[in-house]
Amino acid sequence: MPCPHFKIKISTRSKSPPTTASAAYQSGERLYDERTHRTKDYNDKRGVIYTEIMLPDNAPREYADRNTLWNAVEKSETNWNAQMARKLHIALPRELPLETSYEMIREYVQDQFVAKGMIADIAIHDPAPPNHNPHAHLMLTMRAMDEQGHWLPKCHREYELDEEGNRIKGENGKWKFRKVFTTDWDNRDNAETWRQAWEDIQNRYLEAAERPERISMKSYERQGIDQIPTVHMGPAVTAMERRGIETNIGNLNREIKKTNALIAAIKRAIAKIRDWLTEVKEAIIEIDMQPKEVMLVDLLIQRFNERKEERSETWNSAYGQQKATVKDLQRFADITAYMREHSIRSVADLDSRLDELSAAGRPTREQMKTVNSRIKTVEKLLEAGERKAKLDPIHDQYLKIHWKGRKEKFAKEHKAELDEWNQADRFMRKNLPDQPFNSGALQTELSSLNAQLDELNGRLVPIQDETQMLKDIRYLVKDLIPELEPERENLTPERKDWKQMTVRERLAAASQELAAENAARQEQPHRKPKDRGWER
Repeated sequence: MPCPHFKIKISTRSKSPPTTASAAYQSGERLYDERTHRTKDYNDKRGVIYTEIMLPDNAPREYADRNTLWNAVEKSETNWNAQMARKLHIALPRELPLETSYEMIREYVQDQFVAKGMIADIAIHDPAPPNHNPHAHLMLTMRAMDEQGHWLPKCHREYELDEEGNRIKGENGKWKFRKVFTTDWDNRDNAETWRQAWEDIQNRYLEAAERPERISMKSYERQGIDQIPTVHMGPAVTAMERRGIETNIGNLNREIKKTNALIAAIKRAIAKIRDWLTEVKEAIIEIDMQPKEVMLVDLLIQRFNERKEERSETWNSAYGQQKATVKDLQRFADITAYMREHSIRSVADLDSRLDELSAAGRPTREQMKTVNSRIKTVEKLLEAGERKAKLDPIHDQYLKIHWKGRKEKFAKEHKAELDEWNQADRFMRKNLPDQPFNSGALQTELSSLNAQLDELNGRLVPIQDETQMLKDIRYLVKDLIPELEPERENLTPERKDWKQMTVRERLAAASQELAAENAARQEQPHRKPKDRGWER
């Protein structure tokens, strides 16, 4: 299935590397930053398979050069906390050839960004092994341009006016004003629009390539899918799993997939039984009978009698016939005991039981989602705590340096470690705002959550078992609907005649046989009726 990964972030001067450094990394090139007088060289970077800068009509043509473009962006921003670029990280569908993905991403970028005045820097990566994780990096400019290709301000002030058109002063004695943005690029609704457009263009290209897969950028909850999402593993964990090294996140994902498979199996079984019930009801209506008049136990009797007649005609071994008959009787006893326990006598009763069964599993699935969500957070906290503790010596050494030049040099040499420490620290402060990190307490909580998840999984097992029982009932009487009976060879003549009957004829024949059997019983009152183990 195509991956719905679509991440948007803003690069700022105060918290992000220079745009020249980011552009050099994603394009695999060597770029010079005129503001900091530093060079970033990523010529040795592997996996970069396509790069392009797409310009709107009013942009200077020299901005097609990556070094010129991003140095111009750096020069246009003067504030210490200015927003420098909008970055998008998008997964590409592995089901399409890479050449098709180039065309698709260019069309998407042109329609959604370039046509609105943004300059887009595109880089497509396909890291080894080939086609296991193709993705695109986009860097978009934040300022609009005028017709001469000059950068425009991002916003301007607009004074608030009273009903007579006069400016209004605030409580501080200064004129009141509002900020008016030059463009709508920062509108929060854009993220939803861009995601939906990416979904639409992917599905259009998949359809054109005659691929059956389709993508949805909505979450499982918004799609109405009763499924627990897995945890994003990231490149490091993925590489470890690929080498056969089990990780906490990998084990969690395997448990989630197992739970999702169990939920899906139950839902598929219930859906099939519902479809069958619909057809049975339609057949009943066709012969002007009410659902309460069709007793499932009568249909089961008819079916087991037919199976016995088939064996007597086709089996040569008396021992085999006897063994199969005993097995059928045991199965019949189990089914009728289940029907008696749950007061299932008619098609309508079976339908009601299905409703109850479906509703019974819903609270458990909701609890499983909550528990899994907390397990993900605890797993990430433990991982972040482990990473932070490992990198604490480097971060402590960085804090002890007081000379600016030495500190900057150390930060440059240990950039990856310090960034990783900061990322882990931010995650821990966000998810443990009022308490210190305690690995032992988190491990205890994780064990408790896993035990709770096992207990919730155990609640679904009886529902699955009961669903299987309903499937058995459906299987035994499914030949009331001719379309549901598979073709079989070596049938008796009577069975072939039965298969050729219409639904009306089958139900009428079954009713006649049951009526004849009841009449025969009434003619022999001296015989004690056989206890069949069910209630009418």
